[in-house]
Amino acid sequence: MRRVSSAGYRLQPRTTLVRPKSSEPSAGRCLYAQGDSAQGTRQEDPVKQDQIWRELVWSERRGVKEWENNWDFLKNFDQTGEPKTEKPLPSYVPFFSDHLPNTNNQMIGSRLNTPMGKELVKMERLLFLSSRHQRRKHVLLCT
Repeated sequence: MRRVSSAGYRLQPRTTLVRPKSSEPSAGRCLYAQGDSAQGTRQEDPVKQDQIWRELVWSERRGVKEWENNWDFLKNFDQTGEPKTEKPLPSYVPFFSDHLPNTNNQMIGSRLNTPMGKELVKMERLLFLSSRHQRRKHVLLCT
């Protein structure tokens, strides 16, 4: 039996070559990239999984040490090359903001009459109206 395309052209016969099984990914790669093979390793061979974990931790530590050797000096200087000065932390930081109205379960609090509260209500209405408008267009396109 010969293979023929939809236009009537003859196609080459399929070859039945045996593909070599690909080797397992290196242990230095992320576990999430390994897919199902990592799942099988977890269940079947805990010693191998432990070895992969140790190699991942070791490579991460090695990367941190390399960064500290090569780029650690950048955290002590600003963009102009001047040494950064540490800002002292305040002795007390209030839990609630003095400038913004407090919210509870995404509802604006009792400071609605302030200019900031009115602006927040206006922005929230614009946000919800724009999403409703987009949904209407989407519904009209589907019908």
